Amino acid sequence: MELKAKVRIRVLSIQWLNRHVEELEGAECTPGLIVVDEAHHAIATSYQDLFDRNRKALKLGMTATPCRMNKKSFGRLFGMLLKSPCTNDFILRGYLKALKLGMTATPCRMNKKSFGRLFGMLLKSPCTNDFILRGYLAPYDYVVIGKYSNDQMTVNQLKGRGSDGDYAIKEMDEKLNIPQTIQRLYDSVKKYADGKKGIVYAIDIDHAQAIAACYNALGLKSVALDSKTPAKKRKEMVEAFRRSEIDCLVNVNLFDEGFDCPDVEFIQMARPTLSLAKYLQMVGRGLRINHENKDKVCMIIDNVGNYRKFGLPDKPRNWESMFAGLRAGKGIIPTYVKKIQNIIAVNDEMVTVKKANTARKKMTARQLKEYLKNVEPFQQDGRWGLRVMNDIIVKPIYAHISNFRGDYAQCRIGIQKCLYGLLDRRGNIILPPEYKYIYGWNEHAVEVKGNDGYSRTIE
Repeated sequence: MELKAKVRIRVLSIQWLNRHVEELEGAECTPGLIVVDEAHHAIATSYQDLFDRNRKALKLGMTATPCRMNKKSFGRLFGMLLKSPCTNDFILRGYLKALKLGMTATPCRMNKKSFGRLFGMLLKSPCTNDFILRGYLAPYDYVVIGKYSNDQMTVNQLKGRGSDGDYAIKEMDEKLNIPQTIQRLYDSVKKYADGKKGIVYAIDIDHAQAIAACYNALGLKSVALDSKTPAKKRKEMVEAFRRSEIDCLVNVNLFDEGFDCPDVEFIQMARPTLSLAKYLQMVGRGLRINHENKDKVCMIIDNVGNYRKFGLPDKPRNWESMFAGLRAGKGIIPTYVKKIQNIIAVNDEMVTVKKANTARKKMTARQLKEYLKNVEPFQQDGRWGLRVMNDIIVKPIYAHISNFRGDYAQCRIGIQKCLYGLLDRRGNIILPPEYKYIYGWNEHAVEVKGNDGYSRTIE
């Protein structure tokens, strides 16, 4: 179909279009081409109504992610997927002067849809923990509700699923939008983030408003923001937050992506999710570094047990498999959940599962000694290091590190020509890795075999 020469170009939201159907009726307002940005949302009823009213119009959908968690096809809306040659072909032919990259912190989909048809390859950046160690992201502390707490038990029993494959909004609201649970939300902010300002992720509008009302009544200046909040007011509230006139922004699906505010000092998750992308986008809002506060440590408060489905935010992940569609970006519900249906909740105390590296500097000698008891070797990209949970003590630089025996572990360098040494729990080199074999050790001495072939005891 040829487009009319005098066609008017309108840039409109889908919400406005559906509110002004009668005003747009008539030949002069009949579009010849409908261009939809973020077209992976076009399966929604609002878009389908628009397409049904304009059946003769050409439709062009643009998206980096032509996939849906519910496996719904785009075929009814768009006739075909236009896939360009790979970027390297364009460069070789001289059509491009620069690479074009799709950039995301979460190359995954809950429905295992592959990104391979959109991008030729995955260029994987260093892991999140590397960015933290290098100072590009802020370190964080992480606390989560107890395994047998009331709120964790409630989340474990959520059965409904929405059209996107995530927990059903209605059921979450019914079970978690209650005064007792909201009071526990406030108590955890007061205990772990008192004096800080942050973002709360709520289930829906009613939940956000209930949280904000509770927090305000208890002296924590808060506002609830959602898709119905006028853009001007939303901007004003964010600016007030930056000026510290507001302590807490309680939002519904507003700050998952594209929100950059280094002032965020805590993140509170008051809504559970099965989506790895949503989880990482939520916690990621708090990891922006603040150049005016070099000592920033973000407090992540997990009141819904998302940690138990996804692990820590900087946990190493198999992004290649998720990019290729071989693995879903979906949380794994722990197997123990099925075995505790009849257990009565016994403890609502929160559990600390991560302390930022900077926290070690503030520990007493006794606290540090207890902390270092949890040091263990870990492997990453074929190399070994030391860590406590995801707190890196020694970066993975060794060919191997054994388990600790007492306060020491054996380290190895080399693959074909192996040399051995000893590390303490702080990662200090107690015995340089220059020996052919280490027979054994205790607190006072170590028995080794040197390059000369002779065995000796070193005190």
